Amino acid sequence: MGGKADTLDMAGKSRSERITRPHVLFRKRPSECSGVIRKPQDISLERVKQRDPEALTAFFEEHERKLFAYFSGPMHWHWSFVPDLVQETITRAIKSAPKMRGHTHAQAEAWLFGIARNVHMQEVSKQVGIRLRLDVARELAKYVQRTYDVRWYRGDILDALAELPLAQLEVLRLMLEGRTIREIAHELDLPDGTVATRIHRARQRLRERLGLIGGDDD
Repeated sequence: MGGKADTLDMAGKSRSERITRPHVLFRKRPSECSGVIRKPQDISLERVKQRDPEALTAFFEEHERKLFAYFSGPMHWHWSFVPDLVQETITRAIKSAPKMRGHTHAQAEAWLFGIARNVHMQEVSKQVGIRLRLDVARELAKYVQRTYDVRWYRGDILDALAELPLAQLEVLRLMLEGRTIREIAHELDLPDGTVATRIHRARQRLRERLGLIGGDDD
């Protein structure tokens, strides 16, 4: 047996037969012949980029439930806010659809939720501003309660405060609570000069609108 040139392997086939037999396990697909696998472009996403109504409807129907879950779950918005946040996200997405990058559903979803995050951050800033303005309005109302009908005048105060950026509102609120510039700077981790400048600008603007704060900036 050992002297035969064409010995048998354990499968009962000759070595020469096993070596010369075409190997069927590594056949290449036609798309691999060039060494590059090309994926067909997703036509539905291209139609989304073109703002095709049917494609947009299908795209947002696919992601609407996820958007609701995103705002009511990780972002912890009250249910009464969620529909408006979802609608704002969809409105912005439709407007910017032609600029969407990527050709896969995963990339499209990441783009959509990037818009949702921006909506979330801007709404947070808006709500913080509303609370700050109400706080400052209550404090400012104390200065006019002896000479004005406060319930009527508070509307004017809120209108004036709406023109102030959040940074000025925050330092103004702390100032009206009786904090010094040094204490405000320490709490907000800001230089004393920055705090003083913000207070000065806020007071100057309110003087122009309401005349509620005296001419000195001490």
